[in-house]
Amino acid sequence: MTAFKRALLGTTTVMFALSSMPAMAQNTGVVEEIVVTARKRTETLQEIPISVSAFSADKISELGVNNLESLSSYTSGFVFQNTAAGGAGGRQNPSIRFRGQGVQAENGAARAGAVFWNGTYISDGAGILPLMDLARVEVIKGPQTAFFGRNTFAGAVNFIPAEPGDEFAGKGSASFSPSNESSYNVTAAAGGPITDTFGLRLAAMIDRVGADWNYDNGDPAGQENTKSISANMVLKPSDSLKLKVNGFYVDSDDTRALQGQSSDSPPGTCNQTFSGNLRRVGTGAAGAAFTTNLATANRAIFCGALPDWTKQNTNLSPVGKLTSTTPLFPLSTSLAVIQTKPVEMQKYNTVSAPDGLGVNYSLWRVNLSGEYTLSNDATIFGIASRGIASNWSFTDNLFGTPATGLGPNPWLVGFVQWTRDKSAEVRYTSDSESNLRYMIGASYYAQDTRSSDYPAFAGATGYKNNIAFETGKNRGIFGSVDYDFTDQLTLSLEGRWHKDTQTILYQGISQPRLARNFPVGTAGPFDIAPNQNLPQEYKAFMPRAILAYKPNADMNLYTSFSKSKLQGFSTNAAAYSVLVPAAGLTPDAIGFFTPIQTLSAYEVGFKQQVSDKLSYSVAGYYMDWKNQVFFELSPSFVAVYLPGDSRTYGVDFDAQFSPTDWLQLSTAATYTDVKFTKFGATGSLSGAVLFPALAANPGFSIDAKGNRPRYIPKWSGNLAATLQIGQLMGYEPGAYLRVDGVYQGNFFADNTNFLKVAGYWKLNASAHVNINEDFAMELYGKNLTNDLSWTTTGGDTGGVGTLARKSFGSLPRKREIGVKALYKF
Repeated sequence: MTAFKRALLGTTTVMFALSSMPAMAQNTGVVEEIVVTARKRTETLQEIPISVSAFSADKISELGVNNLESLSSYTSGFVFQNTAAGGAGGRQNPSIRFRGQGVQAENGAARAGAVFWNGTYISDGAGILPLMDLARVEVIKGPQTAFFGRNTFAGAVNFIPAEPGDEFAGKGSASFSPSNESSYNVTAAAGGPITDTFGLRLAAMIDRVGADWNYDNGDPAGQENTKSISANMVLKPSDSLKLKVNGFYVDSDDTRALQGQSSDSPPGTCNQTFSGNLRRVGTGAAGAAFTTNLATANRAIFCGALPDWTKQNTNLSPVGKLTSTTPLFPLSTSLAVIQTKPVEMQKYNTVSAPDGLGVNYSLWRVNLSGEYTLSNDATIFGIASRGIASNWSFTDNLFGTPATGLGPNPWLVGFVQWTRDKSAEVRYTSDSESNLRYMIGASYYAQDTRSSDYPAFAGATGYKNNIAFETGKNRGIFGSVDYDFTDQLTLSLEGRWHKDTQTILYQGISQPRLARNFPVGTAGPFDIAPNQNLPQEYKAFMPRAILAYKPNADMNLYTSFSKSKLQGFSTNAAAYSVLVPAAGLTPDAIGFFTPIQTLSAYEVGFKQQVSDKLSYSVAGYYMDWKNQVFFELSPSFVAVYLPGDSRTYGVDFDAQFSPTDWLQLSTAATYTDVKFTKFGATGSLSGAVLFPALAANPGFSIDAKGNRPRYIPKWSGNLAATLQIGQLMGYEPGAYLRVDGVYQGNFFADNTNFLKVAGYWKLNASAHVNINEDFAMELYGKNLTNDLSWTTTGGDTGGVGTLARKSFGSLPRKREIGVKALYKF
């Protein structure tokens, strides 16, 4: 039993033992009650019959987190990582997982979970969205399509911005850490009434996360810079009408390009065998069994595990900043080309190109909403939103690991993307006091995405961009009915019908930039006809039924069933069938899109507010995912995307306990058992190491049936203790010491379940002292033990010019010690 499991078991035992104790009379150190709107209505965390983790503004400040990736460490059943599935540097395409449900192939139109700001979908750029001037953050677990719509297949996160209050007030904070080439954050927010009916609140933030590492020439690696502003205007011309206009703008950049680590087992030293079965990629039919003696590997490999960043050579790129005179790898795209948008992208106002390895970003959104209360206490609510996100990234395709005989110089690849969305929703909600309550609404969403990559082999094949232009539209009708059979028993029926269309406008080579410098209007020998004007459309009704039993105001037992749908994925069969004709995976055979994905989810949960000192919740769930997308990678590194299946069992547990006025304890933990029931494991690891004959078997992959999906640990969670030193010492303004540990269990870097990443603890602490009612100081430490474990990884790959394998991923954050000042008025 791991240390985390023992700690969790002990904490859980104490919680349940105390659940039979009578309520305590003290009024201090009470468990905080938070109101949420996860079902488009006002409910407390205790009474809502779904699993929600909510963080108030004060709690976010206490945790000392500035972004969703950090906040997810304190949330059961939810993971938000800036490195996407398969590896992508920076924060432009984060990986979002709820209860082990995460996509294996990233697509903005088909994500397992979604991030919302004030109820409107953030189609792109969630990785740079700061936790700035918020009333709260709600993490809603399980399918949420009934109320939130597209891309809430397994869950949703909603940022609720703070509103101007009845009196003018504000707050500010400034933090500084000399660690890691200096980190700092300055945030200020203020607002209040301008007139009797109009209020305004403004906020701004400047944030820098210092570089924990350096490229070989000393340039910072891993630095993040973010500037953001927000505004919230509220107009209340009468008691029954409330109008709001709010929005934000974020400008950001980082030097978080993926970097590598050399393999640690020379040829002949890995005394392991790997056994598996082949499967036909197109049909899933079983193939032959095989066993590979890895001691016969003709290259250096990782022998079943990835060592952390302290135990093996970390290879960083020779430079971070790039100029026209920077020496490049022979196959690399030139800097001049990679900093120029292809003709098709010229009219889109993207961010500027980076001046080195890393990513530039921009993101803005504006919402207009209104709510009117009728004479019968029913409400009519409407909201419209518009936003644009853009990013431009440069990566070293060697990941800093030199290629034998070809030098260490950067091998530049790049990606530029522009995304625009607009949405609208209107809904009618009946009086909340009746035993029969209902809601009905309609929604519209449209998204346009324009992107281009800068491919790896331009130096050998001639320059060509791969263009992907897509548009999506979603029209939906949704509603709910709640009926109280008794004061204790309530049935909720929810559902959404929608028509969802995703259209490939153009997917192929940039026409003016044909391969091998062939004249405009002709095709090079490796050019493939583009996909154009290909829609995937489906209509579906997605229900959720909840039965809740509340024997008293402090207990809530519920069970639910839901079914969600998600767009398929472009198979890329047209390109794959030309390059790997023997596989037989043509568009006629498998189509242009994978089938629509379906998630059936069952949940049973129990919540109890034992007293004003103790509350806890536990939820068990089962989910069945059909047509989950995976990819088959050809020897020429062109992928075809196909459907598979998986199933999940799991438990989330959250608890808060204040045994005395001066001590608060909390925990959030998740156990998730996810297994593929029909899936193929592919990638260069399969053919280069585990079954070298795979290249001679086109159309086959290693069968992943029964395996755990990559990146997903069975156990994760956190434990925290807050000691109110001020109360113990009689210091009236108040002071506290907080210590917390964040745990992530073992996970695999690949779907073959060969490369394991060890679990880890990260320890954090903060000492907070109120100088007076308005001013406070804080000393904080993050990752105090300087743990440099892999938090996620892109997997491993083969080097160019050498047979050695290498791993790659985002560099971990090192220890940080800093000081913070807080002021409010």
